[in-house]
Amino acid sequence: MDEDHDPLRRRILGGLLIGLPAGLTALAMAEVPLNHPRPEPGTTIWFCIRQGGAARRAGWIRSDSLTDLRNRVGARADEVVEIAIPSDFRDVATGHFARAFQPRDRGIVGMEIEFRGEVLRLTPTRMLAANRGFKRALERFLGKRGASREDFAAEGRLRSFRAEQYLLPPEDGRRTAELFRGGTTVGPDDTADGARDRAAALAEGIAAWMLRNLDADGGLPYKYWPSRGEVSPADNAIRRFLTSSALGRWAALTGSAEIRAAGRRNLRFNMARYFRDLGDGRGVIAEPRWAKLGAAALAGLAILDNGATGEFAGELALLAAGIASLTDDELGFRTFFFPASRDGQNWNFYSGEALLFWAETRRRGLPFAPTFERCRSTFERCRDIHRRNRNPAFVPWHTQACASLFAQTGHREFADFVLEMNDWLLPIQQWGEVEADLRGRFYDPRRPEFGPPHASSTGVYVEGLADAAPLARALGENRRAESYERAIRRGLRALRQLQFRDWRDMFYISRPERVRGALRTRAYDNATRVDSAGHALAAAVKILRPIQFRADQAPGAASAAPG
Repeated sequence: MDEDHDPLRRRILGGLLIGLPAGLTALAMAEVPLNHPRPEPGTTIWFCIRQGGAARRAGWIRSDSLTDLRNRVGARADEVVEIAIPSDFRDVATGHFARAFQPRDRGIVGMEIEFRGEVLRLTPTRMLAANRGFKRALERFLGKRGASREDFAAEGRLRSFRAEQYLLPPEDGRRTAELFRGGTTVGPDDTADGARDRAAALAEGIAAWMLRNLDADGGLPYKYWPSRGEVSPADNAIRRFLTSSALGRWAALTGSAEIRAAGRRNLRFNMARYFRDLGDGRGVIAEPRWAKLGAAALAGLAILDNGATGEFAGELALLAAGIASLTDDELGFRTFFFPASRDGQNWNFYSGEALLFWAETRRRGLPFAPTFERCRSTFERCRDIHRRNRNPAFVPWHTQACASLFAQTGHREFADFVLEMNDWLLPIQQWGEVEADLRGRFYDPRRPEFGPPHASSTGVYVEGLADAAPLARALGENRRAESYERAIRRGLRALRQLQFRDWRDMFYISRPERVRGALRTRAYDNATRVDSAGHALAAAVKILRPIQFRADQAPGAASAAPG
């Protein structure tokens, strides 16, 4: 007998059959060979019986059909059965680990580890449900055995494999679901009405998640690990205030008193937690080790967007003074109040956030709003720096700032720069070159310095494009507008893909109320973060209620006089 098909040669460590019906354990353990080139009659099937998301029983079984599998593995009527059918096994040299097991393969590719006569076969859905990467899985395997990577290189064997994925639903009328990467794929939608419907569904899901997870003090979980059912201790004031701002905008669009109250409670929580009066006429948003320009700007925007200028009038004036104190003749803005050692970092983000705050204070006619000339000179400095060293992080915030300033003044250089920035941004969006569930995200693998793909990145880029598209239409730049609108539709597809939507992508979640409506970080990383939801909600609001431009800003019209 071929050693690879000798069932007595191996012990299945990754799928020990726990609590199976009588007779099944012996069958599975004695008769299931582990090498199959493709799923066919007699192949091994991984199953995991889940109740309330938690794994109750799991293992391998030999079967040529899913029809009676629920009964064979002893699933109860109210339980879901996760299924993976392995195929396409390929040997992986230890030196080629990173190439064979890339992060974006998680949930699609499984890993089989063989070492000193033991075998652990990790199916794609199992790794996805644990939110565990390939490197970490191998490290855990070796760590439990007191072995090193050098030991494994000398004695171990790795194989990758693919797997068909299914969910057998509870006996409640739902149909068996075929999965891709542990969920269902959101298709493209090439219509304007479809984009609006998708934006509305995205926003409604996010808003419902925020209402469910807002605590008694008004706080939202900054980051949550669904696979553990735990809130992360991490924190970030900018991202929290961004979410306060998005809630305020959604309340204004929908007229919902419940959302308005939630936004105000969340804003109060954040202000009480982070606002600090420096005592020199300036206010900052202070975290334990720093105070950032961007945090002050987002806090100010959150006050404006929640209609809270009366309640926080003093704090808003102090924040405005703090932001003004960081203007710089060369950079446009410095970026940190303290520590000085970090000043200049995150300039691409914070300069645009601050300029947007200025633009919005001007639009509302607030007494501390900067003059037009100050806005324009700061804009010109930022534009010149960006042109010398372009970065996508700069684009969405400056797009929103410039669109606001153009809408107020008609000054054409703001509009021209919006078009310039977003024309440059579009090639970073991925489409045909990646798997269907990754399409529409913004990521350039050739430029890793631009950062990894992230739900919050896609959300903020769509936010910017949602201002750029109507601006292009107003200028008669219809071809440009069409390309921006296509990018928006694709970005919405990506955001909706990342949203926890139903039982098919929450089958392993023990606390679904903590994630339903929230967005995963990536298709292969299920951690949720509050700014991923905040940016997506803000983008949806802009799509559903686009920025308006005056008739005298049509093509050929003279620019309006500066205000």
